[in-house]
Amino acid sequence: MDGIWVHVLVAFVAGASGAGVMSAVISTRSRRTAPPSPAAQPVPAQVPDQWWHDVQRCEQAVYRAARAVEAVSSEQARHGLQTVVRRMDAELPNVRALAEVGRGVAVGSSRDEAVLRRLQGQLDDAAARFGMVTDHVLEVVVQLVADPDLSRVHEQVTVLREQFPLLRPMSAVFGPEPGSAPARALQRAA
Repeated sequence: MDGIWVHVLVAFVAGASGAGVMSAVISTRSRRTAPPSPAAQPVPAQVPDQWWHDVQRCEQAVYRAARAVEAVSSEQARHGLQTVVRRMDAELPNVRALAEVGRGVAVGSSRDEAVLRRLQGQLDDAAARFGMVTDHVLEVVVQLVADPDLSRVHEQVTVLREQFPLLRPMSAVFGPEPGSAPARALQRAA
């Protein structure tokens, strides 16, 4: 049993180390980027950093969950938990695309503040959901170490799967704002 705790601890330390390395790599990349063209409007430095910060939070959540699941000794439990991690990983390209759209809207000539707020809210929400699922996966792994019960693991995996998708549809970002006249008209038409 002690060996499993060592694996969990190593996975946790590896996740934390990976987060530090990724932060260093990303900050180095951002310093090396070429200056924007004169035609581009100036953008505050915190806007692009915030977009990629949320993407990094999601990526690190997937990485931490994957490391913890790899430490599970039961092949059946590990396989069930890996389906959750793979599902999280499958949503990462959508998170990256959302960040790219946000950066494009923030730099574009027709900055739409309402869309920017919804994009940032969507990314914040996604990062929180990724973190929540990762925390749940880590709890399942710890519970499995303390009391190996595969039926409980299966129940927990089912609960985790019900939380997907972690991202809301793009129509929530680009559609009319909830409560606005166009949104109410669409609701009545449906």
